[in-house]
This record gives sequence, structure tokens and C-alpha cells, in this order.
Amino acid sequence: MLGHPDDPRGIVLPLDGRPAGTETATPERNGGPRPVHHGVPPGPALLLSWRPAPGPAGDGEDRAWGSTLSASSELARRLARPGSTRGPERGLTFRLALPEAFGAESLLRMAGADHGPGHAGPSALLPVGTPGGGPAPGAGLGLLALTVAAEIATTGTQARVLDELTTAVGDLAPSCGMRLDSRLRAAEESLRAAQTELLEHGAITAGTGLDTAVANLSVLRHQTHAWISGWERVVAAADRTGTPGVILREQLGEVGKLGWAGFPGAVHGAYQALVLDARRILLTAADHLLRSSNRPLPALRPLIESDLNGRAADLARLHRLATQLSVLPLTVRKRSGGMMPNLIGEQAAANARTQALFTRMANALRPPSWSGQIVVEVRSLDSGELQVLRPV
Repeated sequence: MLGHPDDPRGIVLPLDGRPAGTETATPERNGGPRPVHHGVPPGPALLLSWRPAPGPAGDGEDRAWGSTLSASSELARRLARPGSTRGPERGLTFRLALPEAFGAESLLRMAGADHGPGHAGPSALLPVGTPGGGPAPGAGLGLLALTVAAEIATTGTQARVLDELTTAVGDLAPSCGMRLDSRLRAAEESLRAAQTELLEHGAITAGTGLDTAVANLSVLRHQTHAWISGWERVVAAADRTGTPGVILREQLGEVGKLGWAGFPGAVHGAYQALVLDARRILLTAADHLLRSSNRPLPALRPLIESDLNGRAADLARLHRLATQLSVLPLTVRKRSGGMMPNLIGEQAAANARTQALFTRMANALRPPSWSGQIVVEVRSLDSGELQVLRPV
């Protein structure tokens, strides 16, 4: 694969547009580049290594992620030896490790991406390619690896957070509806299809419906901003010594005219819209770079960093809001002329459930930790198809 010299350890692929197998710091006497025979070339580089894939008995739990990719897929083509029509060697597990996220750091911090397992044995890596042989294939392969790593992490974290929010509402506010916006469901499906098309064809086609998803997510993002700003104003105006719970619930429900029954579902939708839009930013930028041949991977950063930082900041606001609500003292509003003890008790119980709901929301929205590593493993099956693996 990738023209490696039959060395079982691995290769290094430059990501910054330099020709493979060369270094630019020390030219030859005639002014040409000096070949690198061993070691890691200067600049960012993809570390690609491989090992025999274990049999089903040695696999432990099923780590398959996403659909199986064809033997003629874009990912298979980039993993294959130059000129090969069979794709990458079969029966191997490839490990692709990137030195940085090239602008997607905030997205991976939101998701708390896991890193893949290390490999036992020799760790030396050899550069691939010949001096003057043209741009290295590392940029495109690295871009595919980065989108896969981000999708594995974000879809897993997104599913966990949404499940925790739904469970919290079911336990503590069962009368609050959790009806999901069909536009979010459609955007999720479009993003999954777009990721598959990048890996299969190296481009996203109109058939995925991504253009519609982009338009819908833009509308939902502006709606989310309005909701969060409105909820923040309610919290800022609340009495820190004690706010009647019934009044707080009414004020939160006034934002967007959702009613208290619509508030938990709105938080659920706001989180989902922000994460989906962050995923969309990376996938559309990756599509743009893959269509532009020989673009270095560092060119991704200016395309995505600012927008992803903005989505991460919005998620941080949502988490901060839930945290502030969880510690806001709630009191019972006593009507003039007194109130029956049972009604006071009902209000107190409702306040307790409300604060517990806010606490569980804050815990669900807390950003997970990220190791800072970006590693993807891909298994080449005996059929020639490829299977992306989840981190161990």
C-alpha cells in the first residue's frame, strides 16, 4: 500500500504539500531537494502503520462503525499501492494518526474524542515516495481520517447527551413534550450520507440533501441563539436569594412562546442543532478541499476554525445556562390569604423536580475531556472492502 518498501512497520506522509520523500531544509549542491531516507520529515505528517487484522475470536467486542466501504472507494484508493487495482493489502488493520486537528480542535473538544490503541512492536516509520515525484497523497488521506475521527466522536457523544436529556425529562418532567424537529432528523441523515460519500467517492453529491440541511441548520442556529439569549436574560434577572419556581418556569416558557412544557425539548433541540451544524462545517470544508487537488491539509484551518469556535462557544453558553439554573434557589409563592399546606407541598415538590432537571441537564451538557490525539483504524477485509473501527 502506498508504495511502501515491504517494510512491516509504517510510513510517513507529509500533509503540508511538500513532495513525498523529500525535505526542504537541506538542499543538494545543485539546488534540488535532498531525499529523506529515514525518520520523520519536517512539518506536519500523517503516520500510517499497519498490522495483521485479528480473527473474529481475537476481536473482542464488535468495533465496526458505519457502513462497509467498497474495494473501489476513495479511502481504499488512497490506501492502495500506486497503480494497484486491488486496493490496499487485505487482512490488515491500518492505523492513521494525525499530529493535530487542523482547525477542528474545538469540535473534538466538544465530543471528547477517544484515541485509538497503540501498536506493539517497532515504531520506526519510513517516508514514502521519491524525490520530485509530486505532491504526497497524505493530505487527502489525512483529511478523510480527520472527518472520520470527528464523526465517530461527535455522533457517539451526541447520542449520549440527547439520551441523557430525554431520560431526565422523562423522569422529572414527564408532562413536557420531547417532540423533535423533523429538520434536525433530516439534517442528521444528510450528514451521515455525506460522510459516506466522502469516503466512497471523495466528494459530496446533491443526492445527499446536504444543501437543504445547510439551509435548515442556518435557520435553526439563529433560532437557537434567540432562545439562549432569552433564557440568559431570565437567569440574569432572577433573584439570587430566592425566586418562586412557578414564576421562573413561566418566564423560561415565555422565551419563544414555547411554554414551560416546551422548554426541555427546546434545550434538547438547541444542543442537537449546534452539534449538527459543527459537523456540517467540517464535512463541507473537507468536500471543498478534496475537490481541489493537491491542497495541503493546513489549508483546512482558516476554512473551519472560526466557525467551529463559534459553535463551541454557543454550546458552552447552553451548559453555563443549565448550571446557573441548577443552583438558583427556588421558593414557594404564597398567595394572599394563605394557602393550603398540601398546595405548598406540591409547589415545593415541583421546585425540587425542576432543580433536579436543571442539574441533570447541566451534567449531560458538560463537555467531556479530549486526549488531543486523532487516530483512526481501518480494517481491510478479505473481500477487499474496508471497515472503519471504533476506538477501543
